[in-house]
Amino acid sequence: MIHHLIKILYCQFVSFGDILVSTSIIRKLKEKHTNSKIDYYTTSSCVSLLIGNPDISQVFTERNPPMSLETYDIILRPYRCLQASGGWHLSGKHSTDLLAEVCGVDLEGDYRLYFYNVEERELPSPKYILVQCRTNDPAKDYDRFPELVSLINRTLRIPVYQIGGSKDPIIPGTAGFIKEETWPKVAYLISKAVTTICLDSICQHLCGVLNVPYIALYGPKESRFVRSGVGVLNNLAIAPVLNYQYILEPSDRGGCPKWCNLAICNNSKGKCINLITPEKIVECVDKTIQREEII
Repeated sequence: MIHHLIKILYCQFVSFGDILVSTSIIRKLKEKHTNSKIDYYTTSSCVSLLIGNPDISQVFTERNPPMSLETYDIILRPYRCLQASGGWHLSGKHSTDLLAEVCGVDLEGDYRLYFYNVEERELPSPKYILVQCRTNDPAKDYDRFPELVSLINRTLRIPVYQIGGSKDPIIPGTAGFIKEETWPKVAYLISKAVTTICLDSICQHLCGVLNVPYIALYGPKESRFVRSGVGVLNNLAIAPVLNYQYILEPSDRGGCPKWCNLAICNNSKGKCINLITPEKIVECVDKTIQREEII
């Protein structure tokens, strides 16, 4: 008996982190529809995040779009659906679970992401720390990176390299700025760093995929609803919660009763993410270094 091949088109155009997050959903779609062909429609700059993924048959872009949408049995654009529904962040559910629900699958607490495209490149230093300072949402950006880099330079004496895009503000005191690097090479740099100090962004997701050290700073979003890289299935940990992967959130939110998920902060006292002190971050870096030296 010949069963119909189900053709699925998954559409996700922004942002880099959301493209990577979607890989956990693609895996579940493939498990649900065993006799299926899943294509991905995205932005050209995001293709390298999906190369090598065995669950994806073909990647289309705005430069090479699918010839006809009518050939697909299922077309999914969950991120757009979620953003169009006001108050989604008040559900108390992990954001990826909500995206999965739109696609008709259940992650069952499995928030592992999949990235198969790491490319070696020359390292900036035998030993180094990476910092990533900018996202698409100003409320998520930490403004105290100059203080932090200065403190690392004075106390830890390990070179700090900034990583990001050409529009990112330059952090004073860094040993260099690695800008506009490809994601496969960013992944390699992250995998070799002492740790990566990042925001709620693709860098945190990449660190989670690679199972390497990181310190992620969260402000307007609560980490337990957006963090990736660790999953629990049937009460069993799928990936270990590593003691050198740190999530830092403000002890209070500057008077705000809870996280807001706003792109721009409206608190007259300032952004809550800035309440995380550089000293607390350096403390986590130091613990990572001590663990590395013991090993």
